[in-house]
Amino acid sequence: MRQTPYRKRTLARAVSIATLPAVGLAAPSLFAQEIDSLRVEEVIVTASRRSESIQDIPINISAVSGDKIASQRLYGVTEIANYVPGLTVIDRGPRDEHPDILVRGLNTTATGPGFVSDTVASYFGDIPVTVDIKPVDLERVEVLIGPQGTLYGQGTMGGAIRYIPKLADATEFYGEARGNFSSNEESGGYLYDVGVTINLPIIENVLAVRGSLDQLDDPGFVDYNYVVREGGVSNPEPDFSNPEDVNANLKRVKDANGEESLAGRLNLRFTPNDWLDANLWYLYQDTEAEGRQLDHRLSFGTDKYESGLRYEEPNDYRTELWSLDVKIDIMDIAEATVIYGKTDFHEEGQRDQTDLLLDFEYGYEFFPSFSSYTREENDEETDTVEIRLVSTHGGPFSWVVGYFYNEFDQDAVSEEYTPGFDQFAVDEFGGVQLRPDALEYIELTDYYQEEEAFYGELSYRFLDDRMEVTVGYRDYTFDVDSTGGFGLPLFDTVFLGEPQDAINVDLGTNKGSNNGDLWKFNVAFDLDPDNMIYATYSEGYRNGGVNAVPECTPEQIESTDQQLCAQADEVFIDPDTIKNYELGYKGLLLDGRLSTTVAVYFIDWQDLQVSTTTDLGGLPIIGNGSEAESKGLEFQGSYLIGENWEVDVTYAYTNAELTEYAPGLVGPFDAEEGARLPGSPEHQGTFNLTYTDIVGDGIEMKLNYGFIYTGDVYNIVGGDDDPLIDPETGLAADYGGESIPSYDIHHLSASFSRDAWMVQAYVDNLFDDYYVTGIRGTRRFLQDEKAGPGNDINGFTLRSYAQYIGAPRTFGLRMTYSF
Repeated sequence: MRQTPYRKRTLARAVSIATLPAVGLAAPSLFAQEIDSLRVEEVIVTASRRSESIQDIPINISAVSGDKIASQRLYGVTEIANYVPGLTVIDRGPRDEHPDILVRGLNTTATGPGFVSDTVASYFGDIPVTVDIKPVDLERVEVLIGPQGTLYGQGTMGGAIRYIPKLADATEFYGEARGNFSSNEESGGYLYDVGVTINLPIIENVLAVRGSLDQLDDPGFVDYNYVVREGGVSNPEPDFSNPEDVNANLKRVKDANGEESLAGRLNLRFTPNDWLDANLWYLYQDTEAEGRQLDHRLSFGTDKYESGLRYEEPNDYRTELWSLDVKIDIMDIAEATVIYGKTDFHEEGQRDQTDLLLDFEYGYEFFPSFSSYTREENDEETDTVEIRLVSTHGGPFSWVVGYFYNEFDQDAVSEEYTPGFDQFAVDEFGGVQLRPDALEYIELTDYYQEEEAFYGELSYRFLDDRMEVTVGYRDYTFDVDSTGGFGLPLFDTVFLGEPQDAINVDLGTNKGSNNGDLWKFNVAFDLDPDNMIYATYSEGYRNGGVNAVPECTPEQIESTDQQLCAQADEVFIDPDTIKNYELGYKGLLLDGRLSTTVAVYFIDWQDLQVSTTTDLGGLPIIGNGSEAESKGLEFQGSYLIGENWEVDVTYAYTNAELTEYAPGLVGPFDAEEGARLPGSPEHQGTFNLTYTDIVGDGIEMKLNYGFIYTGDVYNIVGGDDDPLIDPETGLAADYGGESIPSYDIHHLSASFSRDAWMVQAYVDNLFDDYYVTGIRGTRRFLQDEKAGPGNDINGFTLRSYAQYIGAPRTFGLRMTYSF
């Protein structure tokens, strides 16, 4: 139901009332105790496969606690990444089922949809996942920056993100109820996010169960005001000066980028003695996402927060995970861990496909009421097995050895519809019969991959335990089997006279395999008990494989008709590899009141896997080409100014660019040496100032102000400079590259806690800034790169170019109750 402006203002006023008096209530107590007794809280992590202080682990690791995730309202990996230097997530809203996670600039793909970066491994506990985990009831999230293939099962180039859930506790009952309610400046309704966690001992000290359930309803804030009423009948571009003509053909959909999500989790934990810990897990996440979080201001003259797409674009996706992990202490020599996990992913979606077909100029543009949409269905099944031994004996040596096996199976279908075009083709192009279902194109994919690896690390401490040397090694194999094909049902029926329900798909099978190994060397030296320096050389890789596009036959290569196939050299994908060199410092200064982590790095990236297209049909594929490098600096620090004040700062500088000419990198254009890589800002940072005190009758008050800064980001390789070359002419080419402007987003909150209750009032995007997070398409789809509108195709305005946008100012109230 549409909410009135009065109700929205009432919520904003409630937040203001809850926030402003708090400053006056705070009694000064900066020196209520000796500053010398203050120390930054120690953070214990398990990133090294042992429980250790984060300051003692000689790798670049960040940890975001469950409390910080809640208090800073970090709703997913997109928000968590803001507080991890070196980590970037391209925010495309809830419709993006697999977040595009980038590390240290290792990316060559555009910032729009269609391609997913896979240089980072994400884990729920010990199981690799691709879904954006709902970050509730977590101990913390650990992010390891840099290759981790000698310490973790799944081999990746960029790093690993670990969601560490809270375990069931067999000693006491615990429960928590939580709620978050908010409204932003553009939405017509309220967001609510409610949940509950229960921890229940079944047999004291032996068996317990812990479960959580959360429901999110986000109304969205982007309006789809140009949706056709009936595909193939309604004119997508009526006379906009005639309201009756507009109303007869188009409809408005308010707040069309919302979502409804249900997330549940269950843990059964069995601890019969001090040497066995077994955990059975079940995770369920179901998201019904609406349209894209973008607007078409430049290509179609829309307002802010208004999309010009012709069809609604829902995308529903569901993840189920079952896993079992068993930890056994073997005679104080080692801890053995055996893990099995199974993940099922199902997705169904719809997209506006009109612009792509118009841009082909195959004749669709001559149909006055032309519009097109797609329907997709995708099923993925993953099985994971890992066996790991971690030494627990004393002495100067410590070690980790492991075996990892992962099996992935995907079955997908994509269907493209052009309603009404069959009748137009019969009337105008000599078609022989109609195609009632309007199915114009179909793509089938059956993809199977298998990865197996042995990995391990050996460490030796000496010089009175002040120096440690670590050597790591990984041996891996990778096999892939892909069967896929394409068909043109409408063409076959309308022009070739095939049956009206005929679907002819020419399937082809591509197979590939590769294997290899990689190394890691690390040296760490303790300057004193609180300060350490380290140096690391580590290698990383991304699995190769094959594209799903079938290989062209000789007849297809010679044909002058439209063909959908891959040339022989476009079928196989080689692995790309990196060599990572890193120097770091971790320490506590000012008697422990200041914690600091600094890392400088250089990455040599070889045989880049790049997004490109086939020569025939322009189908999206992955290829190899060129070399790149990334170098930069990462910093994070926390400073206790006094008993009441704390400052947290993060900063990352990233300089990632090609070091070799890259043919076909921005298909079909070539990129020149020195071109900056897209997706990651050169400068990125956060600042948070927190004031804590006791007010009133034992109420803990916490005031927080902070901001997030993101520097300019290139949408494609090279960005504004367009350092691209047309491979046919050898001349400079313009692909519409641009620099997405920098932005800084501010937030303010006031929290009050007493006994079992916590209430927080907050404002996000405090100054209501309009900011762009990514680009769909490029400015080559515009008639004028600076002024627009979209290219004109026989009277149709292309809306291929659009800008992904962040949320406007949001007022909210968050509450928790523990019992």
